[in-house]
Amino acid sequence: MEQTVTIIINELPYKNDKAWNALRLAGALLDQKVSVSLFLLEDGVDVGKEKQSIGKKKYNLEKMITSLLNRNLEVKACESCLKSCGVSKEKLITRVEISSMSALATLVKESNKVLIF
Repeated sequence: MEQTVTIIINELPYKNDKAWNALRLAGALLDQKVSVSLFLLEDGVDVGKEKQSIGKKKYNLEKMITSLLNRNLEVKACESCLKSCGVSKEKLITRVEISSMSALATLVKESNKVLIF
């Protein structure tokens, strides 16, 4: 049976290092041949935006997500949260999929593990 992990990010991208650590973990899990899904929820939908201001951080979450997408990471963003945060589809990184709470429920139900950052 294939190992599956869903990672939920629900904090702003550069508020702290949680999103960075979540993406690092996603990459490490992919290295170990684990099937990983990333779901952006609440303020975490901002992690999926293009052209983010990284401030003084030494990492770039947009580049990290793009690299992980190229490794077949599934990235979904909550549609209701996008609307609530004022993030349009045009502002999202290419291939970040607009999704729903129902889709998140399915991911949670079908995953071996769910991690929340």
